[in-house]
Parts: sequence; structure tokens; C-alpha cells
Amino acid sequence: MTSTATPVELWTRDLGSCLHGTLATVLLHDGHDPVTVLGAPWEFRRRPGAWTTEEYYFHAEPDSLAGRLALFHPFESTWHRSGGDPRDGTGDGLDELRDALAAGVLPIAAVDNYHLPFRPAFHDVHAAHLLVVYRITDTHVYVSDAQPPAFQGPIPIADFLNSWGSANPADDADVFFSSSPSDRRWLHARMDGPPPQAGLEWLAGVLRDNVTRYRQPSPPGTQTGVEGLRQYLAELCALEPGSAAAGEALSELYVISWNIQAQAGLHAEFLRAQSLRWRIPELAEAAARVDAVAHGWTGVRMTGAHSRVWGRHRFDELRAHGTELVRRLEVALEQLDLAADAVHRQIEEGHRGHH
Repeated sequence: MTSTATPVELWTRDLGSCLHGTLATVLLHDGHDPVTVLGAPWEFRRRPGAWTTEEYYFHAEPDSLAGRLALFHPFESTWHRSGGDPRDGTGDGLDELRDALAAGVLPIAAVDNYHLPFRPAFHDVHAAHLLVVYRITDTHVYVSDAQPPAFQGPIPIADFLNSWGSANPADDADVFFSSSPSDRRWLHARMDGPPPQAGLEWLAGVLRDNVTRYRQPSPPGTQTGVEGLRQYLAELCALEPGSAAAGEALSELYVISWNIQAQAGLHAEFLRAQSLRWRIPELAEAAARVDAVAHGWTGVRMTGAHSRVWGRHRFDELRAHGTELVRRLEVALEQLDLAADAVHRQIEEGHRGHH
């Protein structure tokens, strides 16, 4: 039995993970711009204790993963788990992926890098990852993985099944993304309705909503916005260096902040594109300020990662990077206010020009 599909577009960004890359591939396949869909929202959200050791973790509860990443578009996603296990003769689960492909859906599969022949981690390091499946033959599964080193093409079915069904055991070589079973899961992402007309009025709403979300108090049980980020960083820096709690918290920091950082970088790209489209220089300045926030996360993430891996918890350095990150965030929000004002002025000028 064979399912066929044409190769898909590889899409990635330097600050991004497999999460944004695979969803972008699906969006491009369906005729949508990923920078507009995934780059419009910008936020900080964390629910203490609610994280998993996967490269693609992003706090989305109770929303769908794609729905949270695309707040201004009807982009939704659903996790599925394919049944069957080739070890007990109940099938390999690939028919579910074949059916999805036949219906025009690109499945996003949860996999373990250890079993993927094209990944540097092949037979070396266990790590949870996502890739896109775009064709299945009797002998091979064709996959698209934009994360460097980018790969698109066939791998033996046995390798795919080992990766897709991996227990992804704990691995000292990657303490951040192991210990999370692939479990034959796959993500169905789709635009669940017509996308909005991305005009100036829509853009003004996007800017105001993002700024408001950052400035609102955190709801119970969740850390959000500037207030939530300050609280989170303060809690981290108050931990006892060398304690088990500190090691766990630093692991969480590295995992959850990757896609928060990726979203900030993509929002900066969105703002640059909107600045060129509408010829509004304040949007370009806002893009530069948001980009500074995105890169400010690097110091926080890397300090936490190095502290965790080497067991030398340098919370003084983490505090300095965190203080700078919050400062950049506050500057960016002020510039976004100015950009929103400029967009409104252009809307008003357009209205006057029609009278």
C-alpha cells in the first residue's frame, strides 16, 4: 500500500525549534504565511509544574497547541495516538498516517532523534523531536525535518517506527529532551475556518492585544506577562544552589524558554514585514526592540543550561541576564505602544481620505 504526496517546503529560523518549523510547513502547504499566522502573537505564559521534556513544549492548556501559537487565526491542532504495535502483531499504526495523507493532511510525528539516520544524534543521543511525514511507500517513510541539518526524503520504515514508538529513555547526554516517550503520537494541524483579513485594523488589534496581555496581572495558578516573568525569574534566583530543586528548575527553564524565545523572534519578523508593507517606521523600531528581547532570552537560557549541566548554579549571572531581559521587554512594550498609535493615525488618515 502506498500513499503519495509531493515534497513540502522546509522552513526554520535560527531561534526556532521543530515546533514552529513543522507547523510552518503545514501552513505553507495549505497556502498560509507562517510569519503572519505564528508571528502575530507574543506573550509570556508559564504554569508551574506543567512542562514536559520535549523540544516542542509550549504551554497551551486549555487551548490546542496550534491555537495558542496562532491567537489571531483559526489555526487548530489535535494530538492523535496511532494504535497497533508491530511487536505483538497488531499493526504498525502507519495506516492512520496514510489515511491522513490521502485526505490532504500532513501529519506531524513525535519522534526520538536517536533512531533517525539523518540526525547527528543517530544511535547516540535520545531526544524528543517533531517532523513532518509527507509520503509513505511499502518500504520507506518520507519525512521533512527543517531543523539543521535539514533533511527531506525517505528513511526505512523500521527506522521511522523505532523513532515514532521510542520510549525515549533518560539520557545523560541530553537531560533536557529525553525521558519523554514518542508513543506513536502525531499532530493534526489545520486552519479551522477562513483567516482574518490582515489589514491595518486587524494589525492595530494585534498590537494592542499583545501589549495588554503583557501588562495584565497573572491569573491564578499561571505566571503571565511582565509581572509573571519577574516573579518567575525571582523564584529561580532564590533557589538553593546545588539542590535537586534547583537542577529541576533549571531544566524547566531551558525547555520552556526555547519556544518563548522563538515566538519573540518570529514576532519581530512579523513587525518588520508589517513595517515594509504599510511604510510605518515605528513598526520597524518595535521590531528591533522585540528582537532585542528575543536575543535577551539567550543569556537566560544558556546560563540556566550550563548551570544545570555542569552543576555549578550561577544564580548571580542568571539574575543579571534576567534583569536585562525584563528591561528590554519594558522598552519593547513602550515602542509597541508608539507603533500602535502610528497604525491608528494611518487608519484615521485613510478614513479622511475617503471623505
